[in-house]
Amino acid sequence: MTAGNHLPELQDDAPLPMLAIAQLYAHEIPDLVGPEDHDLLQVFWCPFEVHGTARTIDVVLKWRRSTDVGAVLMPQPEPPVVGREECVPNMCVVHPERVVEHEYLGLLEEGLQEEIDEWEKGRLDEDDADEYSSAPAASYATYEEYEEAMAAAEAAEPEEINYMSDLSIAPGWKVGGFASWHLTDPAPVDCEVCRAAMPPLLTVNMWECDGASRSWLPIEDRDGQDPYATNPTEVYLGRGLMRVHTCPTDPAHPHQLNFQ
Repeated sequence: MTAGNHLPELQDDAPLPMLAIAQLYAHEIPDLVGPEDHDLLQVFWCPFEVHGTARTIDVVLKWRRSTDVGAVLMPQPEPPVVGREECVPNMCVVHPERVVEHEYLGLLEEGLQEEIDEWEKGRLDEDDADEYSSAPAASYATYEEYEEAMAAAEAAEPEEINYMSDLSIAPGWKVGGFASWHLTDPAPVDCEVCRAAMPPLLTVNMWECDGASRSWLPIEDRDGQDPYATNPTEVYLGRGLMRVHTCPTDPAHPHQLNFQ
C-alpha cells in the first residue's frame, strides 16, 4: 500500500475488500472455541472506523473448517483505500506465547482486593529495605567507579511487582484471557440473543508491553534492542485497545466490540 490523498476513479458506493487480520487454528490455540466442527477462525475488518455498529470499525469473524479450504487467492485482495494508516497492521512474524492471567482487580471480591493491597505493601517495604541495605558506599576514588557501583547496585535490585501491571492481564494482541477496564468502570458485555456473559475472543492492543508491564515483555524481545518491540503492528483503534467478545453458548451469535 502507498500513501495518497484520494482515488478519483473510485465511486463512493464501490465495494472494497476487507483487510485480513488474523487466521487462527484450534489445534494451535487450545482456548479457541468455535461452532461445532469448525477449527479455523479468520478475522477481517473494514479499514474505516465508521462503517460498523455505532460508527466504529466493522469486524467480521469467519468460522470455517480447515478441510474445506481450497485454493487460496493470490495475491491476497486488499482495499485500494483506507481511512487511517493505523487501521492497517504491519507485516509481522508471530511468536505465540501461552500465559496465565488473573481477573481484573476491580472485579475481585472486596476481601481479596484488600489481601492483594496488603501483599503489595509488604513487597514495597521489602524492596525499600533491600535498596537501603544494598546501597553502595558513599566515597569513591573516581566518578567512573561511582557510576559502576551504582549500575551494579541497580542491576542487583529486584523489579517491583504489583498485581495490576505484572500478574493480572497481559497487554498486546491476544486470544482469550480476561478483559482490562483501565479507562472505564467494568461493564457487562452480554449476548444480545441469549444474554450470556461474553468473554473476550480477541484483543487488539497498540502496545505489546510498556514500562509498567515488563513481566509481559515477549521472550524474544527481552534483550531490549528492538525499538519496535513494544508496538510492532502500529495499529491504533479507538483509544488504543479493542476487544472482540463472542458468545460462549453459540459462537455464531453476533459478537460485540469494546474499546478501552
